[in-house]
Amino acid sequence: MASNTNYFNVRIKPDLVHGTISKLIASDKTDTPFTADDILFDWQAFDVPSGTVKLETVEAYFIGEDGGVQADKDFSLVFAKSINNTAPTTLGEENAAQTACFELPLHFLGSLKVEASSVVINGLAFGTAYSWGATGANGMIGPMILTPESTSGTNVGYDKLYVAGFAGGAFDFSTGCLADYASGAPSADTTTAIVVQTVDARKCFQKDDIVYVHDVNTALGTVESVTDTGIKLTANNGAAVADEDEIINATPITIQLGFSK
Repeated sequence: MASNTNYFNVRIKPDLVHGTISKLIASDKTDTPFTADDILFDWQAFDVPSGTVKLETVEAYFIGEDGGVQADKDFSLVFAKSINNTAPTTLGEENAAQTACFELPLHFLGSLKVEASSVVINGLAFGTAYSWGATGANGMIGPMILTPESTSGTNVGYDKLYVAGFAGGAFDFSTGCLADYASGAPSADTTTAIVVQTVDARKCFQKDDIVYVHDVNTALGTVESVTDTGIKLTANNGAAVADEDEIINATPITIQLGFSK
């Protein structure tokens, strides 16, 4: 007998910087890693087909410190819905404890913890992959049933859900990838090509990532392509670049949520 189950994926790339680069690195290039219970990323909205859905799997890829593997730490996801088409308010600042969203109990739908000790994938050299699904440590297993507020989606036939993340330990998203300009460093709005050294840029950046220099709160721009020594942007650089500026990835986490309907 044929199954009527439909499967679909939702892919999320949260911005951990939100215009404040010191969440990921200090102005003197000192790393500022997350600590346990810090907000990893604030609410990310996404649409699903209308009605109740079943979250079957979570797949995540974290870019590692200086192009290597990421810390072997847990992370947690919290799911919420809108109320009267009003989204849950901000939890607070990334890389800090929750300070807001007092109405969360009304919006709350479910939560899960991705256990690093049991679900980190072996063998990857440039970043860390996690997988959550039918098995897990400490009883943290799927699936999870989520029911959005009806007619809350962007388009007819879809409803909206929200997900936020919390760190379970010291995640560090510095890159060690430094601008390489002994002379002729670009001022703002002059180039789409950023020359880099020290760490192979392909280990730290991918197409569509949002990038910054370490001490400026204006984004350089969005990545179009990457080589070992260069980052090409989709438009001219939004900020000036100095020699040995550390280039930071504001979107170092990719999360894929696997649903059935």
